[in-house]
Amino acid sequence: MTKHIEPHTIELTDSENERYARQLRLDGIGLEGQRKLKAASVFISRSGGVGGTAAMNLARAGIGRLILAHGGVFTSEYLNRWPLGMTEDVGKRCIDVLTARLRDVNPAVEVVGVAENVSDDNVSHLVAQADVIVDGAPLFEERYTMNREAVRQGKPLVMGAMYSTEGYITTIIPGETPCLSCIYPEKPPYWTNIQVFPAIAPGPIMVGSMVAMEVIKLVTGFGQPLKNTLCFFDLESSNFRHFQITRRPDCQVCGLPH
Repeated sequence: MTKHIEPHTIELTDSENERYARQLRLDGIGLEGQRKLKAASVFISRSGGVGGTAAMNLARAGIGRLILAHGGVFTSEYLNRWPLGMTEDVGKRCIDVLTARLRDVNPAVEVVGVAENVSDDNVSHLVAQADVIVDGAPLFEERYTMNREAVRQGKPLVMGAMYSTEGYITTIIPGETPCLSCIYPEKPPYWTNIQVFPAIAPGPIMVGSMVAMEVIKLVTGFGQPLKNTLCFFDLESSNFRHFQITRRPDCQVCGLPH
C-alpha cells in the first residue's frame, strides 16, 4: 500500500529551495504545495512520448517518488517522440533508459522501475504503491486494466492519449467523475496496431506536459483539474476544445448504484 507521508513533516533542502524557486512563487503552490509534491508518489503506466514527458516534468517539479512500468527494448523509432531517450540508448532495456535519465534530471526523486507492462497479474500491486496514477499506455487493453484497478482502489487517475496530431486528456476521480470505460465503452475501431499509429513529437509531448500539470493540481490543490471534462486538441488545425463528460449509469466498471 501507499506509504503515507504527512507534508508538514517534509523539509526542503537549500538546494531544493533553489531548484524550485520559480514554482514556489506560484500562488497556490508555494512552500506547502512543494512539500505535498515531495511527499507524493505517482505510478506511470508506460513512459514513452506521453508518459515519459509526464515523468520528466514531475521529476523537475520535485515529486517525491515515481514508479514506472515499461517493458521491452528501446528502438530507433522511439527517437522521434521520447524525450527521455537518446540515440545511444537504442538496444537497451526501456526501463533502464527511463530510470537512469530521470535520476539525471533530478537525483532527489526516488525512481522505481518495473521492467514489464501493466497486466492483470501486476496491476493491483503497482496501483497500490501510488497516490496518483498516470495512464500513458498505447494499448486500450492496458488502459482498461489500469482504469478498473484505479476505480477499485479509489485512486485518482490522469489519462493522456494521442493519435496523429490529436491529444486527449482527462482526470478521473473514482465515484466523482466518469471513468475511462464511461468515455470509451469499447476500444475505438481504428486503434488496431500500435506499431503503425502516426505520431510526431509535439503531440505526445504536449499531452504529457498537460498530464503532469493535472497530477500537480491533484497533489497540491493548485488550479482546476480536468474533472468531468475531456480536453481535446488537434495540432494540425490548432484547434482546442473542452467536452463536458458524465458518468454512465450502465458502466460495467463504475456504474452508478440504483
